[in-house]
Amino acid sequence: MTAIIRGDTPCEETTSLKRLLEVSTIVLQQAVDLVDNSLTSDDQLTIHSQFMPGSTIGKHLRHARDHFVLLLDCISSEPPYVLNYDVRTRNTPMESSRQAAHESLKDAISKMGTVVPNARLDEPLTLNAVTPYPQTLQSTFGREVS
Repeated sequence: MTAIIRGDTPCEETTSLKRLLEVSTIVLQQAVDLVDNSLTSDDQLTIHSQFMPGSTIGKHLRHARDHFVLLLDCISSEPPYVLNYDVRTRNTPMESSRQAAHESLKDAISKMGTVVPNARLDEPLTLNAVTPYPQTLQSTFGREVS
């Protein structure tokens, strides 16, 4: 999804933020639905993938959730906004517990609903990444949430 960021009127920006919130919420809610309606045991969160060595459903769900939460934490802090997706906590309860996964994902959805409506799509931020070499890029909240 690409949002037109520069030149949006306040009404257009509000509409764009609402749409980004809706899509982001749908993505996270799909993860909640997987945990609640498809997984039948905590063990399923920790089964290692035969296609992606070292990967599990629990790790994948945590990884996806972390990207949203890191962005929301960044934009909720004081400027200048600096975002680093590589700073994630691993081996969290949500990787091995359906209840913890459900709660963590629902908390992320709630945080989205609080933060996104008050954000600006064109809010600049600095993105630090390791690719495997350290990179520093300029981005915006709108670009990162879309």
